[in-house]
Amino acid sequence: MLVLQKTFTGRTVEEAVQLGLSEMNVTENQVKIDVLKPGKKGWFGFGQCDAEVNLTIIDPELKKLADLNTTAAPAEKSRSVVAIQREPFIKDTSELKKSTAAELLKEQKPADGRLNISDNAEKTADYVKAVISALDIKVTSACRIKGNDITIELFSDEAARIIGKHGQVLNALQVLAQTYFQNIQKSFVTVTIDIENYRAKRKETLETLALNMAGKAKATKRPVKFEPMPNYERKIMHQMLTRMKDIETYSEGREPNRYLVIKAK
Repeated sequence: MLVLQKTFTGRTVEEAVQLGLSEMNVTENQVKIDVLKPGKKGWFGFGQCDAEVNLTIIDPELKKLADLNTTAAPAEKSRSVVAIQREPFIKDTSELKKSTAAELLKEQKPADGRLNISDNAEKTADYVKAVISALDIKVTSACRIKGNDITIELFSDEAARIIGKHGQVLNALQVLAQTYFQNIQKSFVTVTIDIENYRAKRKETLETLALNMAGKAKATKRPVKFEPMPNYERKIMHQMLTRMKDIETYSEGREPNRYLVIKAK
């Protein structure tokens, strides 16, 4: 049974965290880590105290799975879990970017750049839906425009597949949408693809994770490195920690493998 929250102990904070991640079968970006006790090494065995941390799952997909397990009847639980486990997530987004998208881009004629933003936003939404439909997923959309920011909201019964693991598929679709729109509009406009309010939930998760890992960096006195993530997600975490005077953040690596580092000053 999936546990949403649990406390773990170890000789150090790092050891306690790793024990918790292993037992709960999660990664650091899927949980909120609270350091309850930093632990003490002691002196010749005297005064030694184990570190204690509390891990709370914050990943929306895992929380949804836990809710299903809690509310479903015993017979329905197994069916729900199996259905989610068998959900055909797209693991390799390069297939989405290079093959399906390329073919559809050839089929769809770029719109006249003189058309207004609203018309081109709709054409971009149609392009994104065509890519998704090629994956045998039914989807509809609605466009919102505010200045030079366009949000294409998607609606589908298979939102999990469109989002993908940690938003990988949704992010790939957003790159395609941005590229397509710039090709037909010839002006700087930011295009965001969203579904089931995922972007707002992801922002909250990243902000919590940033504070979480800042605490870990201060407790362990060691830099905390994240998995590669898009520039706008790194920016969210940078902005969240910018007011912490005892913490610094910076990015390393090259796109698309650039990652965030949090370090105590």
